Amino acid sequence: MEHRAAKVSLVSGLSTLLGLVFQFVSVPVCLHYWGKDAYGGWLALFSAFMVIRGLDGGYTAFVGNKLNYLYHQDALALHEHLSSAVFGVALISVLQLLLVCGTFAFEPLSVMLGMASDHAGLAAKTGLLTLMISWILTGSYLGVVHRLLIPAGLMYQAAWWAMGFQISQFVAIMASALFRLNLLETSALFALAQLAIYVASAWYVRRALPSFAPWLKGARCGLGFADLGRSTFLTASNLVQQGAINGFVLLISALATPSAVPAFTTVRTLTNLWTSATTILSAPLLPDVVRMHAGGEAQKLVTINRAYWVLVGSGVNLGAVLSYPLIPFLYGLWTAHAVTLDGSLLCLLLGSVVVANAGALMALHLNGINSLGVVLGASVVRATLGLGIGAECYGRYGLAAFGMGILAGEFCATMMTAFFFVRYEVVAKGAHLPPSSLGPVSLSTGLVLVFFVGAALGWWTVGAVWLVTLAGVGSAAVWGWYTLEPELQDRLRAIPGKLVGLR
Repeated sequence: MEHRAAKVSLVSGLSTLLGLVFQFVSVPVCLHYWGKDAYGGWLALFSAFMVIRGLDGGYTAFVGNKLNYLYHQDALALHEHLSSAVFGVALISVLQLLLVCGTFAFEPLSVMLGMASDHAGLAAKTGLLTLMISWILTGSYLGVVHRLLIPAGLMYQAAWWAMGFQISQFVAIMASALFRLNLLETSALFALAQLAIYVASAWYVRRALPSFAPWLKGARCGLGFADLGRSTFLTASNLVQQGAINGFVLLISALATPSAVPAFTTVRTLTNLWTSATTILSAPLLPDVVRMHAGGEAQKLVTINRAYWVLVGSGVNLGAVLSYPLIPFLYGLWTAHAVTLDGSLLCLLLGSVVVANAGALMALHLNGINSLGVVLGASVVRATLGLGIGAECYGRYGLAAFGMGILAGEFCATMMTAFFFVRYEVVAKGAHLPPSSLGPVSLSTGLVLVFFVGAALGWWTVGAVWLVTLAGVGSAAVWGWYTLEPELQDRLRAIPGKLVGLR
């Protein structure tokens, strides 16, 4: 398990590093060739696309989780759900097209999606329609097909394909900026890149997993719609989550102007480095936590969470604090000083990242087993507090208000997730979570959170408090290590050797 997880994490880490390089390159290039207004317009358009695209994300995740579970139990049932998913996808696609077409006729809808009523707004709406058609023809159903790679033991290959998606998108945006294409032309180029990479990935999955082809054989309308109905909570959760992520861009665009959007998105991009690190190190464990759940191995779930808190939790907390003093300097170089860094927003978003990191593996587990109620509840809390506090306090605190809302939402959502996981996935199944195992992660996360909140309020900068925080995180990591069983310590020590021997 450690070998496979390390192997996938290595490629995912490379993909994340590549993504960061793309971000560092694309932002100054787009700002220079497009300017803040045109670049902000593209960000708003792409956010609208992601919000509408989110309608099928929950259904894809639900069916994908079911495929992951059935792969080890019933191959025939797996194929039935895979083929029948085309009907659920078709119904969602019709709704997506209706929403996009509605922006041409209903002004309130277009305003909600950050599109004006002038000529630029018409170009944005047409561009949105272009992106949506490309997605429906390729990514929508193929997103379900791609989920076959997870239980089939091909997460390593899937990670390489995810890198390919990043590269194709980057090339499309860079070409658009360099040639100063307008919104419609950029949308068309992006749609073609999206179409090409998804067709190529479909060919690969067909060759790698021939036993599941043809994918649509035996499709049943009733089963597809039944899965669609069961996925309602997860669809709502995904839509709320996507709405929150992209809703910040749309809301800022509405409250201020599109030119204010890069000030928020650039800071969020930097803080997402640590969100990506959390995902890289936790996502490869998805097949294992689902298998442990299916096998009733609750105590193993406790053990894997304890190891996660010691290694990933401490690593992300330490990395966020260590990198903090360098960010203003790097940010200025990155944006060529065309965008002013909002220090309070930066600190609050970093605080939300370390809070989310503490509960990431528990959230991954609950998503993987389709525990839809708590997943939806956490998403609603994040969106409600993030957007609500941001909109209410923007006039007084500016962009920092959105940082306040995001941090409050993440804290409440993590507490909900942890409570549900411990009560229903640990205690109710006869497992035991030692109180001593919660001390290190609580100390580490708490110290980092206090530091960033205080820095956001201007109570301190990099100095004695920063050094104390670093020392506290390091001490908590050592404490957490010694709470682990000797056998588990030995297995974790062996991970670097397995990475060196990777093939």
